[in-house]
Amino acid sequence: MEDFFVVDIPVFVPVYDENKKYGWSKYKDNLWDLLKVTTGGYCMYCYDSVWINGQRRGQIEHGIEKFNSDYLVDCVPNLGIACENCNGIYKRKGEKKRKLSLNAVEDFEAAVCEKYDCKEPCERYKKLRYEYIKMGKVMLQPFEAQKQEDGNVLRLQYDLLKCKYVPDQYSGKYDEEELDIIRGHIKLFGLNSPERKNYEVGRFCKNVIDNHSLMLGVEYNNLIVDLFRKKLLCLSIEDAVKICRVVYGNAWIKLAT
Repeated sequence: MEDFFVVDIPVFVPVYDENKKYGWSKYKDNLWDLLKVTTGGYCMYCYDSVWINGQRRGQIEHGIEKFNSDYLVDCVPNLGIACENCNGIYKRKGEKKRKLSLNAVEDFEAAVCEKYDCKEPCERYKKLRYEYIKMGKVMLQPFEAQKQEDGNVLRLQYDLLKCKYVPDQYSGKYDEEELDIIRGHIKLFGLNSPERKNYEVGRFCKNVIDNHSLMLGVEYNNLIVDLFRKKLLCLSIEDAVKICRVVYGNAWIKLAT
């Protein structure tokens, strides 16, 4: 029962259409449509909705900042979607300190780039990405984040009782360097900061308790609610309400302070 109170956050893995082109400077609508499906319409970093009332509220985001190399501008696997706060405010903090080494960039640029037609991360991009994740302490999306090719996949979970994002506790043991990356990511995006508290979970739990229903037709502004609701679907409504009472009683107090 204990791990019912911990939500696993998925890795976003796009499945590119072989018959379509994608990019940032061109074919952006194709990329938006695909990433909307891939992420469910949520920011890849804070998991808030970037698609509200049928309108785009986010931005196409360069995982590794494009100032590192012109090749990254339309590197399709390097492109994701993020909310305006994550892309325009939080990820800009310290971005110049995350500038990659000239040797790493030159090695990446030595590849033959299939601009607009790239459908999977090439080995040179993966190598550049590993260096960036390790140096910048940012868990890039889409695709799984690792500090090196043979390293653990870096994952987040959301602790419903503590109202906090935490390193994945169950998928493997992280070393201190890997934990440092995950903690650095949480800090960079302010995921556990007072200004970014996740009130949607509390709203959902209160609605479940009050209505004795999982409110399947009601949309919330955060992916964690969707993931939590899916976990509750395997329970009777009585047990789901009990779980929500525990979450609401313990965690909502933390959100209010």
